[in-house]
Amino acid sequence: MDPIAWYYQRRTLNAMVQNRWQEAERFMLKQIARQGSSMGLQYNLALIYLGQERKDEAYETLLACSEMYGESLRLCRMLGDIQYIHGDRLDALAWYNTALKDSPDEKEANLITQRVQILLDEQRYQRVLANHADVELARLLFASKPEQALELYLRVVEDDPTHVEALNNLGSLYLDEFHDAPEAEACFVEVLALVDSSAAARNLAKARKEKSKA
Repeated sequence: MDPIAWYYQRRTLNAMVQNRWQEAERFMLKQIARQGSSMGLQYNLALIYLGQERKDEAYETLLACSEMYGESLRLCRMLGDIQYIHGDRLDALAWYNTALKDSPDEKEANLITQRVQILLDEQRYQRVLANHADVELARLLFASKPEQALELYLRVVEDDPTHVEALNNLGSLYLDEFHDAPEAEACFVEVLALVDSSAAARNLAKARKEKSKA
């Protein structure tokens, strides 16, 4: 193994874990210059761009990657996610449908299928996009005004039950602020039906422990 390339890789991954995106980009570009391009490196570079809210660069990087290396579940899912979050309904729908053809596992298929159903309902999807501001506001109100945060998160997940962050934070509100372990448990179960999350798994165990004391 090339020790310099290994060093660049470690610095990149460490920076990504700590959300130091500019540092991650710097060492990722060094790694690509040293080793040459690959699908994995380009995919991680796109993640780094997304971490810096550079959506267009992330999308173009992934699109070029799919053209060079071929479409794959991982690439199509990420391309779909980017367009889903940023409002390109038809493009997101096309990428998600392509991803579904590549045999995703049960959780990923569940999430993608639900998003396809949302995208097919244009009015509902417009509500999902409008709710982005509510997610930001709910984060700010989480500790100071939990009742308002709860109301916002409930509206978000009603329109988009695939919104993992809102579901997880809703569960945390129920558990920590309202001491409602059964409702918290239901939220964390929904999260884990969509994604693998060690944080949600820990929260679920905590909710079930509290529920057993009742």
